[in-house]
Amino acid sequence: DNEAEPFTIGYFARIAPEKGLHVLADAYRRLRSHPGLPSSRLWAAGYLGPEHRGYLAQIQTQMNEAGLSGHLHYHGELDRPAKLAFLRRLSVFSVPGAYADPKGLFLLEAMASGIPVVEPRRGAATEIVGTTGGGILVAPDNADALADGILALWQNVKQRREHGAKGYAGVRAHYSAAGMADRAVAVYRSVVGTSGKLPARD
Repeated sequence: DNEAEPFTIGYFARIAPEKGLHVLADAYRRLRSHPGLPSSRLWAAGYLGPEHRGYLAQIQTQMNEAGLSGHLHYHGELDRPAKLAFLRRLSVFSVPGAYADPKGLFLLEAMASGIPVVEPRRGAATEIVGTTGGGILVAPDNADALADGILALWQNVKQRREHGAKGYAGVRAHYSAAGMADRAVAVYRSVVGTSGKLPARD
């Protein structure tokens, strides 16, 4: 991460209660109660439906009431180039959703940008983080545990960089399009039998 900038905790997903931005904001407020921490900020981006504008406004109000006015910045819905630029400026990434996300594409994108993640131990995150080593898994639905995980990476730059490097390499080794295609072929071979030849490509 860019050490000239404040420690930046990032969230990129739909702005909706089930995706857990309020949990991340709660964890952020707990983090800021630690004495002696350097400057920081909480960045969020992603689709915000009209029905959830009040949800985001409430989170912003809670931040203001905690004396953290200006710490949370919503960047809106980003296209691919803007999303990649957003991810590269983060120190840590977290989307502490309240359900078991079966895909975890947002995690793969963050890790592919070399950003370590702190995620609840549920859904696809358990396998992705376990396979890549690209971050820390914490107890679900627990702002204290999430804050502790982020704090651990905040305080240990070496560990943060190691997780970032492992995630960057791990996504390419295990979750690239080519790698997924190879695994699909392997499954197909196991179904048709190793002696049978795969159909020739045109």
